[in-house]
Amino acid sequence: PVMQLDKIIDEYKKISQFLNTRWPLKDEKQRIFARTMKIVEELGELSDEILTSMNLQRNSKIANFSRENLEDEFADVMGSLILLGIELNIDIGQVVERKITYTRQRLEMDKKD
Repeated sequence: PVMQLDKIIDEYKKISQFLNTRWPLKDEKQRIFARTMKIVEELGELSDEILTSMNLQRNSKIANFSRENLEDEFADVMGSLILLGIELNIDIGQVVERKITYTRQRLEMDKKD
């Protein structure tokens, strides 16, 4: 079964608590900085997988490409974003819903022709 967003966030809250206990940082600013840098790292890894999937990497990487690796890197980016949102005390579900509503309005998706 596919997890709903609220369940995903709950799981990442547990992960966040574990990370903050296992590798404690001095303060909130350091945690926010660390979470932000982790997003950059994971986005780089996802970018690498995408380039590999497009045959735009060296042959040894292309030979080892797997769709599962690409999906895992995508999930790592998403997880890192959620961890940053938790650190910033963002109500992730609420802001995602608000942004979807805004985007639908901006693109006039619900406009009757």
